[in-house]
Amino acid sequence: MFIIIFMVSVEFKTDKVASVSFDSGERSNLLSLDVIRQLTEVANKLAKNNNLMAVILSGGKQNFSFGFDLKDKEFLRLKKLGFEENRNYFQLGKIMCDAWERLSCLTVCEIKGWCVGGGVALAISCDLRLAETAAKFYVPEVERGLNMSWGSVPRLTALLGPAKTKRLLLLAEKLNSPNAKDWGLIDSYFGPSNLELESVKLANKATEMPRLPFILTKESINNHTNAIAQATSYNDQDIFGLAYANLKGKFFK
Repeated sequence: MFIIIFMVSVEFKTDKVASVSFDSGERSNLLSLDVIRQLTEVANKLAKNNNLMAVILSGGKQNFSFGFDLKDKEFLRLKKLGFEENRNYFQLGKIMCDAWERLSCLTVCEIKGWCVGGGVALAISCDLRLAETAAKFYVPEVERGLNMSWGSVPRLTALLGPAKTKRLLLLAEKLNSPNAKDWGLIDSYFGPSNLELESVKLANKATEMPRLPFILTKESINNHTNAIAQATSYNDQDIFGLAYANLKGKFFK
């Protein structure tokens, strides 16, 4: 069964496994505010499904995503709004990532091609990340005068440790799949013909687990890992607003 919500599609492979993809049709597969809302809506709907044990998330056919679309027409219209209204819009990315992280089932992110900026933020909101051998990872926010937001700094630090997180964010180092695996950013990488098969294997393995202890254990792991995450990322949207205003000149009324 397929459910299509604009650029986000959901396929239920079984009653326990769902596959979600977002694809703008463009090579860059950027995350507009509309796509961010759609991905949030999908995650919230899946969270209400008490049968699900696994969700596989994938991006575009060529590239997972080049990140947030700074030229999104809706985003550019924010110049006409005040700081408080902008602040609400700037929280949408974090709300999306939090929604995906809160899913009680196993979440497996499939990454093809480039995974950049906001694409990385979304990918690390999932439990596991599998990539194509040719995939590449890049976080250019600081390099371009912005901050890496959406609650991603504590998540990245938990995965990579502080030193490698600084290299990824502060120095904007690009990683190929072997390096990303060595650093802990992804769990495994495969050739194009095997990527989906390996994702499905992990999803099917989750379906074999007793649901209640699975959910409780995932909650325990996430609560431990994220114990101080909110304290370090609660004002991501405000820092982004200031950085963007500094980058573009006066942004708010």
